[in-house]
Amino acid sequence: MNTKIFAFVLKNLKQSFGLAKYQGLDQKITADTIIEDLPWSPARFKKFQNTVIEELKVSCPITGTVESLVTQLDIQYSRKFFGEVWKPRTDDYAYTGWSLVDEINAQDPKNVLDVGCGYHPFKGRIPNLVGIDPYNDCADFMVDILEYRTNMLHDHIIALGSINFNDRSDIEKRFGHCVDLLAPNGCFYLRANPGIPHATGPYVDIFPWSFEVVKDFEARWNLKLETFKRDNNDRLYFRYKKLI
Repeated sequence: MNTKIFAFVLKNLKQSFGLAKYQGLDQKITADTIIEDLPWSPARFKKFQNTVIEELKVSCPITGTVESLVTQLDIQYSRKFFGEVWKPRTDDYAYTGWSLVDEINAQDPKNVLDVGCGYHPFKGRIPNLVGIDPYNDCADFMVDILEYRTNMLHDHIIALGSINFNDRSDIEKRFGHCVDLLAPNGCFYLRANPGIPHATGPYVDIFPWSFEVVKDFEARWNLKLETFKRDNNDRLYFRYKKLI
């Protein structure tokens, strides 16, 4: 779950019901609270709705649990940010830019997956490459990694900044699914942000990758960490091999 949007929604819900007449209701609101069950007045509900829309610049039905609302807001916010605001910086990286093309091509790749490919810069440069991205129509398939299914395993999987958002449980789901899609002895290449906020995306929730997390994932998913380096722009580059 996007912890930044969750904190924003929770704060405004608590403010909506912080008066004494609500008998401490604000302290009982959690991720599982059903929004329709709260004792709204039309004016109070409208104020909450307008606050959410004006702050996030997105709109979705204000309904369901708090967690489901946060999920829908996160989808809308991410679609706007990654589809309209974010721009690629492939030229800026020493290890996860164009040099990664040569690194992969030197291994005669047979089936390569680019997770969160964005504008798909490696298309035509790496053979047998498929790019997926839920927000950018330059991808071969506009799907989230958790929705991507195939009968073939990939000998190389690239995830350059795409497995880096929301809380650790989300990271683990996406990382684990990529490992499931990776062939034995296949390589998994990642670029990660160690927690630096996006200046133009205040509600993009960045998971703070670290060497400790990278090593923990190595053991948990039976991988071998082959490379760990600091790339430009304070990003991390690490490459795993999947053990048999």
